[in-house]
Amino acid sequence: MFVKICGLKTEESVQAAVDAGADAIGFVFADSSRRIDVDTATRLRQHIPGSVRVVGVFLDPALEEVETALVCGLTDIQLHRRTLPIEAFRRFGLPIIEASRETEADVVLLDAPVPGSGETLDWNVLHRPDKPFWLAGGLDSENVTEAIRLVKPDGVDVSSGVETNGEKDNDKIRTFIKRAKEEFTCIANQ
Repeated sequence: MFVKICGLKTEESVQAAVDAGADAIGFVFADSSRRIDVDTATRLRQHIPGSVRVVGVFLDPALEEVETALVCGLTDIQLHRRTLPIEAFRRFGLPIIEASRETEADVVLLDAPVPGSGETLDWNVLHRPDKPFWLAGGLDSENVTEAIRLVKPDGVDVSSGVETNGEKDNDKIRTFIKRAKEEFTCIANQ
């Protein structure tokens, strides 16, 4: 199971995610309590091996905003509530993840209406998109196995579900990744 841990802002949480087997780290450049500046992202990027994707998360960004963030070594661009045509972001030559069913992005992100809110989607009524998709929205270590069983996503993406009192909790990060990867192995072996 592909696992993305989003909203990391410290070396300790990046290291915990990498050591536990995260496939991607998300740096939030949108207005949020999880927002990170480009200098900090660049410093943290040095602790992320090349095998782990580094996703820049943007909320209706201007092209200049994305271009500025590229210096920290992004491997993917994640868009929420985009108003510019997706073709405009193709100029950067990176895979695009978008929180929209109606998208020409490379990966669809099925997320709660308010990203990072901890609100869970109704997994029983979700319809699998025709392209690769990641499930987000209210996931945590207690529900990720059920979500994977019901929805069968290509990946899972978590932020608030691995926090305690609004800060990343390294034990929760490790537990979430372990459970997501174990559940995928169980399903694959059935």
